Order: sequence, then C-alpha cells, then structure tokens
Amino acid sequence: MNVGKKNRIVSLLLVVILAVTGCGNGVQNEAGQADMDTQSGQDQIQQSIFGREDDFGALLVSQGIDLPVSTTKVFVNQSGYISDRDKKVMFLGEQIGSSFRVINRADKTVVYTGQIKEGRIDDLSGCYLSEGDFSEVTQTGIYYIETDIVGQSYPFQITQDGYENMFISILKNVREVQLVESAQGVCDISFGMHAIMYAMQCNGALFEEAYNHFGEDEKDKQLVTQLLYFASWLMAHQSADGSLYNDYEATAAFCGIMVMSRDMFGRYEASVSKEYKDASDKAWKWLEQQECDTDVRKNARFYAASQLFKAEYKAEYKNTVESFLLEKDKDYSTQRFVFYGVIAYISAGDNIDRDLCTHIMKDLVDQNELAGNEAKRDAFFGTGKRTAYNSLYNMLLISFVNYITPSKEYTEIIENTIQYMGGLNEKGVCYIDGSGVWKELSETSERNLEWNGILLFGMSDLLKNLIDIEKNW
Repeated sequence: MNVGKKNRIVSLLLVVILAVTGCGNGVQNEAGQADMDTQSGQDQIQQSIFGREDDFGALLVSQGIDLPVSTTKVFVNQSGYISDRDKKVMFLGEQIGSSFRVINRADKTVVYTGQIKEGRIDDLSGCYLSEGDFSEVTQTGIYYIETDIVGQSYPFQITQDGYENMFISILKNVREVQLVESAQGVCDISFGMHAIMYAMQCNGALFEEAYNHFGEDEKDKQLVTQLLYFASWLMAHQSADGSLYNDYEATAAFCGIMVMSRDMFGRYEASVSKEYKDASDKAWKWLEQQECDTDVRKNARFYAASQLFKAEYKAEYKNTVESFLLEKDKDYSTQRFVFYGVIAYISAGDNIDRDLCTHIMKDLVDQNELAGNEAKRDAFFGTGKRTAYNSLYNMLLISFVNYITPSKEYTEIIENTIQYMGGLNEKGVCYIDGSGVWKELSETSERNLEWNGILLFGMSDLLKNLIDIEKNW
C-alpha cells in the first residue's frame, strides 16, 4: 500500500469513526429465511461414496445411523454459494484425476464439467491441494461435485440471497451459546456484546431490514432483547464488592460493557441507565483498589477506562487511557482488551488527542495491511489464518478497516473467511452451516458469544459492500 493511500485511509478512519460515535441504531421486527431443503434419511444416502443407491445403507439410515454422502477429499462451502459470486472446490491428495462434474441433486444431471488445476503442497497445512472453479454455474438449486477417482462432495446450495439468509439466521441464533459461569465466561460474553453493539452501530440499516423478516413469535430473538438479557445475566454475577469472581480481567470487561450498554440503552429508560451506571461504578472502584502491576491487568484496566472515558469525560480516565496508549506505542490490534478499548477511545468525540489517534490509526492500518498480505499468501483459501477463532479475529480487524474504507480486496477476504467456516478449508469441515448453526466439533468447542458477534459484524460489512459498492468496482 503506498504512503498516500495509507494516509487517506487514516484520515477517513478518523472522520468516519467520530461520526458513528454513540449512534446506537434501534432495531425492530420480523425475519424469514429460505431453508436449505432438508434431506430425509433415505435421501441422505441417495448417492453413496460408490455413486449408487444402496439398500444396505438405507437400512442403516432407517435405524438412525447416518452415512456420509462423500469421501473427505472434495471440499466445498457447505453453507452455500451465491449465484453471481466466484465458486471454488478444493481436492485433497495427488491422485484425484483431471476433471470434475457439478451434478444437480434433483435429477442427477451434469450441469458443468470443469478442469482440476495442477496441485501443490499447501505451506500452511502441509496438505497436497488442488482446486477447481465452477463460477459459471449460476442457476439456483442443490448440487454436489463428483469426480471419477475420489468420489463426491457433500451437497451444497446455490442461491441469490444465501448470505442474507445466513445473516438473519445468526441473528436468531445469537442467544444459542453457552453462558459459562466463570471469569473467562464473563469476558467472552462482554466482548461478544461489544462486537454485536459495534456491528449495530456501524450497519444499523441492515439490522433494521433483517428484522422486517422476523415473525411475530420471534420478537424475543431481536438483538436488543437478547443484549438486555446478557446484561442482566452479567449483573447477577457481580459480587457485593463490585467484582466478578474476584477476577481483574472479568471485572474490567464487565465494567466496560456496562458502560457501553448504558450508552446504547440507558437513553431510553432512566432506571436502566442508573442500574448500569451503578454496576460499572462499583466495578471500577474495585479495580482501583487492586494492584495493577502486570501487562494483563494494565490491558484490562485500559479497556474499562476507555469505555468510561467515552461515556463521561474525567481526567482520571483520560490519564489512564492515554498514558497506556503512549507507553504501548504499537500493536493495538493484537490483544482483544486493547483492540476493543482502542475502538472505544477513537470514537470518544472531541476529548481525544488527535495526534495520538492518528498514530493509533496508522498502526491499525499497518496491521490490517499485514493481515491482507497474509491472506494473499494463502493461495488456496485466502483467509490468512487456519483456525476457526484466529480466522474470525483476523476478519474482525479487516472488517473494521473495510467498514471505513470499503475495498474489494478486504471484502473478498471477509467472504473467503465465511466460506472457510462453511467447509472450504483444508479439512473439508463445516464449522457453521447456512442456517447459522455452529457444528459440535472440537474446533468449535470454545465458541462463545464473541464468535457470533464478530460474524455479525463481518457479514453485515460484507453485505453492505456487496449491495452498495460492488457496482462501482
């Protein structure tokens, strides 16, 4: 990235972030979603790994034993492809043949035949991978990929509105996470709430549109209702001394998110505002009484102080925040207490130090450029990261900068990450399906509210850019 472009991005970051300060868009109403056509037990094995129907397999399925419809060597985005977007399939191993076929599952007709590109070792995973492209297939429907040597893929859907449907489904499933009663659980919930509220602030119009598709019986699934529930759950775990689990990080995370929640919801209800303020004040008082002599505690205190400074200008908050930022000097996006705190500080209005803010923005742009370069080097999947959480956190930073200065390059990384989570990865494992449901896998066993919050932010950013920007690229 040249210096002139980088400076323009930094300037735009400053202007736009200040503009979204405290916007807290309201959200309301109804959602419908096109279900991916569900398969009966018999239909699940209509094509076995040998490419034919099998009565013995049908008997097993009738007894509740599911069989895979493919080998594990043909990897597709099981959460679904979009009609007018690029579509890739990946193949594992060296003995895979030279061509593949796209099959319409409804009538078993071949709708496209493509060539498999010469493969190579993937540096990040050590796997031998090859790829094929079937972007020419744009007709909506349910398909699978088939080869003569390594069998077939899992079925996948091609739709025109798959991302919109997945976004709506994740909204409905936000509360479907385990609330862990521990210090770490408090941090996960707090940062999940932060990511969700930031997504609402930045892309509120998309959330409002999504809620137009919610049914009357789904009112309690609206984000406002769910966030208020999470806030109540957190407050129920605050001790009389103001701490949560007598833990510094958990108390700091709680303090910060109570301040942010008060800013978003307290303006509409005085009693809620007072309740959240009392909770955050008690938490901050407890933090002040504890030793803060480690980097871990300094990071946590910075987050709480940043949120307090944004909500209420006080010299003690300003000094705590700015002395921390000046001492740290760089790498503001590599630790979540720091990154979420930085987002709060740079959106704190006229009270910020503009020179310091410019310095922070330059560092974030530099870190984002490094993330983009990592994704470019990831020739097969274009995500730059190869674990579920690291991929999401990488997407959080990229989405943050992409929201301010929309870019085709960054939007593609976000899209690649979403497809990676859907199964287009070196393991061929679907982590989250098109209906927004996380799979019960070892890689997703640590999933929490923050994972959903980052996905909502990244997907809302992606949708906004596809709708508003793509025609100009």
